[in-house]
Amino acid sequence: MNSKIKKNGLDFIGSCVDNLFLGIPAILKPLKPKRSINRATYERQINYYIDNGFIDNPETFFTLPEEMPRYTIITQKPYCDGMYQVISYPSNYETKNPLIRDQFDSYTANKTGYLVRWAHGDKGRKTVLCLHGFMLGNPRQAERMFKVRKLFRMGLDVALFITPFHWKRSPGSRTSRHIFLQPDDVVMTCECFGQTMYDLYGSFLILNDIGVGEIGIIGASLGGYNAALFISLTQAASFAVMVVPAVKFSHPYDPDSFRLPFHIDETLREKINLVWELHSPLHLFPKIPKERIMFVASRGDRLCPFEHVRMLCEKWGWPQHYFLTGGHWLVFNNIRGKAWYNFLIEMGFIQAG
Repeated sequence: MNSKIKKNGLDFIGSCVDNLFLGIPAILKPLKPKRSINRATYERQINYYIDNGFIDNPETFFTLPEEMPRYTIITQKPYCDGMYQVISYPSNYETKNPLIRDQFDSYTANKTGYLVRWAHGDKGRKTVLCLHGFMLGNPRQAERMFKVRKLFRMGLDVALFITPFHWKRSPGSRTSRHIFLQPDDVVMTCECFGQTMYDLYGSFLILNDIGVGEIGIIGASLGGYNAALFISLTQAASFAVMVVPAVKFSHPYDPDSFRLPFHIDETLREKINLVWELHSPLHLFPKIPKERIMFVASRGDRLCPFEHVRMLCEKWGWPQHYFLTGGHWLVFNNIRGKAWYNFLIEMGFIQAG
């Protein structure tokens, strides 16, 4: 069989698996309560981002904390020959848009941030900070996904940043657990990314206060999106690896896929989409050298479309990248583990052999 035809066939099979997952939101969509908002109110909320110039200069939307948040170690227990910690801290993020500040702040569980550590216990140890995917903030999931035990045995400390509205930060209602990404409420989603960048930088300040060494980040899916966005705002990370990353949230998870309780003309649709894409890494450039950036993507990925990753790689001057055969979940020439560990060697985080 021709190699290209075979790869295309395997990409298609990987895409089919992704389509099964993408079908779940379509099934649940009719069960989601319609938003209770009128057009005038929603347009005012959206206009805030346009009128303040954030669309033309997205970087100005984001703020990073100037001071480290006060933190508390709420859990500590043995892990291998080290320890497992859960650290809590107040999220001091102030919602930019005053028109939705009360709504955003009403989610009280989200006002506390969490940082999980698998640490050896000494100072100066290099650390890999993991950024999880959408609705995957449970540390047990992350420990398996990022192969924390293996990294730990290689001599690294590992940490997990809990994205807003995930794990202990999620609302109590099951119907609200998807709240981080809301295509029918683009302003809330925009503020979620604003808070994510604010709290993620705060986590770096906490780790530095604890006394860790260099900190590199690895993000998967939504975590890859957050990693790419973060290194576009600050040089805090020593390196960044984006695995099957989201780069732009498109059909069937975009505003055009969801109905609002009022008519949307082309003018309003354009405004909605501008705010929906405001925080995309496609609108920014990295602040760390491209030699310290790596992308791993799948050509048949439907959850985090491959063409967007390719666009970002091209815009960023083609950092190190691996384009695999398959989809988001099902990968056939899966070299991402080998690529990841080789990258850690190149970055001086682990020793060869």
